Amino acid sequence: MLGVVLLAAGCTHVVRPHAAVGPVHGAARASHTWPSGEPITYNDIACGGDPSCSSGFTGSIPSALRRPLHLPALAHGHCPTTRARVVEPHVGPAEGPGPIYPVIGNPGGRSGVLTFAYPPPPGSLTAGTGFGDQKVLWIVAPRYRGPVLIRGGQLGGHNPVKFTTGTGILFPELQDPPQSQSGGSNRGWRNSPSGTALRAPGCYAWQIDGTTFSYTVVFRAVQTR
Repeated sequence: MLGVVLLAAGCTHVVRPHAAVGPVHGAARASHTWPSGEPITYNDIACGGDPSCSSGFTGSIPSALRRPLHLPALAHGHCPTTRARVVEPHVGPAEGPGPIYPVIGNPGGRSGVLTFAYPPPPGSLTAGTGFGDQKVLWIVAPRYRGPVLIRGGQLGGHNPVKFTTGTGILFPELQDPPQSQSGGSNRGWRNSPSGTALRAPGCYAWQIDGTTFSYTVVFRAVQTR
């Protein structure tokens, strides 16, 4: 799986996208969550919220990508999960219509199912946050070179979807810069490892927004502890 392990890096030099960094200082670290209403930049996401870190990315998601969330409804009480399929031969099955696809790091590889440990184990990235998480690799097809915004929510409920990028900070969204900033790719595919963090089982969806599209990918979250 391309880059699914978050890479450790220091913060005194440029780091790779979505790299793990050292302890985060200030209010964000104390609460484990990105402060509500605080702007988020590409650099914040790439550095996991560490203010002393520089990823080399500049700017943030264009406001045009911040479309309202339009999550699907439950299908007669059932979770209408999105089926996975192979879209890139060197990566596991991915979900959704693309060009941006999540690859869920499930041990069992069940399509449309995200398993998460809750409460999170001691020493894990989300220990003490009230959220358990699972690795998700986001891959972007070569045909799309623009920025990416990913958010989410629960279907038929009010539990949030949070995201991790290598530290204990929980973000309300993921941002990925355009390919002109991302640099290297693998056979034209961009890839961004992350974690999706949840605090309750249920039916959820990610909403994926690009410059010319917006769509959802539905998954069922299963608690393992």
